[in-house]
Amino acid sequence: MAQIKVNLSKIKYNAQVLSSLFNENHIRFTPVIKCVGGDKRIVQTLKDNGLTHFADARIENITKSKDADLSFMMIRTPSQNELIDVVQHTDISIQTEITTIRRLNKIAEEQEVKHKILLMVDWKDSREGILTYDIIDYINEILYMHHVSVVGLAFNFMCFQSIIPTEEDVSLINQYVESVERETNMKFSIISGGNSSMLTQMLYRDFGRINELRIGETLFRGIETTTNQPIAFLYQNAVILEAEIVEIKPRMDIASGHQYLQAIVDMGNLDTVVEDIKPLHHRIRIIGATSDHVMLDLLNQDHYQIGDKIQFSLGYKALAQSMYMVNLEKIYNKDEAIEKLCCNFNVEKSNRS
Repeated sequence: MAQIKVNLSKIKYNAQVLSSLFNENHIRFTPVIKCVGGDKRIVQTLKDNGLTHFADARIENITKSKDADLSFMMIRTPSQNELIDVVQHTDISIQTEITTIRRLNKIAEEQEVKHKILLMVDWKDSREGILTYDIIDYINEILYMHHVSVVGLAFNFMCFQSIIPTEEDVSLINQYVESVERETNMKFSIISGGNSSMLTQMLYRDFGRINELRIGETLFRGIETTTNQPIAFLYQNAVILEAEIVEIKPRMDIASGHQYLQAIVDMGNLDTVVEDIKPLHHRIRIIGATSDHVMLDLLNQDHYQIGDKIQFSLGYKALAQSMYMVNLEKIYNKDEAIEKLCCNFNVEKSNRS
């Protein structure tokens, strides 16, 4: 059966490099673990690297953690039946609806705790968030709540709309934050400025009041998300999908009359987003898929055999779907050469400090 192969060493190295970059720029690095299903082995690898605060969009990923040393941010607007778990199991949550915040306050009172929230501002992504002109009213009401406290604002880019964040966005966000603080007499401790799409700007400019980014795709895929291009100093393909050839037959495209050598591998649309995967280290072509199979054009290469393994790189959607599929076995491995790089990286970092 097809398997997910997780290279923990590549994830570890990516986390080290990103942590160093964030520290140099005085920005908090919050790993988003939703695309890997909150995987315990991956979370433990990140914890061993000094990361203990994570963001997730699925409450079941958060509640399965029994590690008291870890804290979590809920980044998806929760449903009403999840609110008790949100208060009980997360340190902070991102909120967009005043009705939900009122209920959170009531639940937090019943649990005798104070729950911290970030208010998500609908900036330009249009997926979710409070309209910019409603933020003041939200904050003014929340200030009278005794068990919910607003600690900051959050912004989002490129989750729904494919609109790249610009330098002007950073400047306008800073102006907006300062104007909201003036109107409410507040001083926010967290300005969560976005996701992996903001990383490139962080490397060359001052973010001002923005002091946190929520990073998932760049951490696990090693790519620059505004261009979907590899980042040279990060590893790509830390998580791959490996399938087995179960059939090889000559076929003909009835419509065109084109003849080709076809292989079938043991996975399909139920296991991943086939349109979001690519053969890795193989000069072959995906020609289609059903629920259980992916059909490959072997481009007339006759050296492939039944039982051969074909590896595929995963786009973000394919990665996320595959990591949530319980029928796909996960195989974890470490790479000795990369582990040495990680050790050397830590030594160099210590020498610089």
